[in-house]
Amino acid sequence: MPRMQLDRQCRALHVRNFRRLGDEDSWLFLNVDPYIAVQGLRFGSFAQMLEENGLPAHRVAVELIETPFDDEKRLVAAVEHYRTIGCLIVIDDFGAGYSNFDRIWRLKPDIVKIDREMTRRVTVEPLARRMFAGIISVLHESGALVCVEGIETESEALCATDADADLMQGNYFAPPAVQLLDEHVCEDLFVRLFRNFRLETADFYDQRRVRLQPYVSALANAVLALSAGADRASAVRALLALDCTERCYLVAGDGSQIGASAETERSADARDRRLTPIRPVTGTNWQTKPFFRRAIEAPGKIQITRPYLSATGPKFCVTLSYALSLNGSYHVLCVDLDFGALAGDDLAFGLTKMQL
Repeated sequence: MPRMQLDRQCRALHVRNFRRLGDEDSWLFLNVDPYIAVQGLRFGSFAQMLEENGLPAHRVAVELIETPFDDEKRLVAAVEHYRTIGCLIVIDDFGAGYSNFDRIWRLKPDIVKIDREMTRRVTVEPLARRMFAGIISVLHESGALVCVEGIETESEALCATDADADLMQGNYFAPPAVQLLDEHVCEDLFVRLFRNFRLETADFYDQRRVRLQPYVSALANAVLALSAGADRASAVRALLALDCTERCYLVAGDGSQIGASAETERSADARDRRLTPIRPVTGTNWQTKPFFRRAIEAPGKIQITRPYLSATGPKFCVTLSYALSLNGSYHVLCVDLDFGALAGDDLAFGLTKMQL
């Protein structure tokens, strides 16, 4: 009971202090321990406290902190109570401890805050950078807005922007303060941030075009050779000779691979024997893969995938594909490129440059 009373008094104090600031638009984020959220249904009315202090419930974001709780069903019921009275539901520190996808699926939050440790890693670790945009995309699919916490630098802000985060929070924008800052205080910062984002993006596409051009040209020449009746080995010889090429293969219109892949020596030497049971062979079906679907839907145009993990390596690769007509039916010629070798050290830790 003392714990509950202390929590109620703290909440009321925060609400009164927030009201004194005179802001009529912003949200008030209230951190709530899951235990308190559940027990609060039995002791007093949160809605009544808001009403007594003149703060509409729709301006309150109930932020569940990252702590374990044994009875998730009771937590779901407590969260629904807050949602019913009009509050936003927020899950804090996603990616740390107990703030995981299971809690997202159960509680259906309005906003999810990404843990600051993940924010720190995205500018220094390629794996974290590749996962970042995917995690935000999945959270969007769940119906939640995404806030990236702990932003201390422009690089972290650019990564969050590039990953399509909805909200950003951190000392880069403003340190904690007793008084409410003017709403226009960050205007110049955002002008600079978005200008640099445009420049980074334009620079990335320029570098991508330059680095891919030899492979695009070689693939186009291979398509012409196949269309003119050349055998597959001779048609892709120049393509296989390029530094970052791993393998070439031809796929029928139904998605099944025709014959074995033509691999470079370095690709064959790098094979992981542990993955032999899933190595592509004649008849392997690629119809679910983006490089096949996009090519078959737009014949005559070279398609370029995002980097993905290839089971033949395993390593990250980029696939170029082209649908052409052979013997009266469409086929797709594909070439896998080593993404790490193609990107190089200068791209590996870039801001918007992690994906082709």
